[in-house]
Amino acid sequence: MRSHYETEMAKAAKALSDPIRMKILVMIKMGRQPDFQSPVCTFEPAAVCPADLQLKLGDVSPSKLSYHLKELKDEGYIKECREGKRHYYSLQPERLKQFTKDLSWLYE
Repeated sequence: MRSHYETEMAKAAKALSDPIRMKILVMIKMGRQPDFQSPVCTFEPAAVCPADLQLKLGDVSPSKLSYHLKELKDEGYIKECREGKRHYYSLQPERLKQFTKDLSWLYE
């Protein structure tokens, strides 16, 4: 059982191990900013569009941004909302809480 746990924890930690992904998480947590140019998502007004992330990140290519968003989404740290052709992302705080809770056995 511990082997499966360790594999899953390593996978979850790997998704957070990239500095670009951490920047993306912070920007998504901050939510939609007044200077963002994409239309507001009607389902989740605070959700962030990749086009706005792209503008803020600057030197990250669209394909690289897409890859990082997929990694975060696959591990459940962010969720995707689609509205027409646009995709929007918001944070899944419960997943982050679960990750830290799962790590707690190391220091208890």
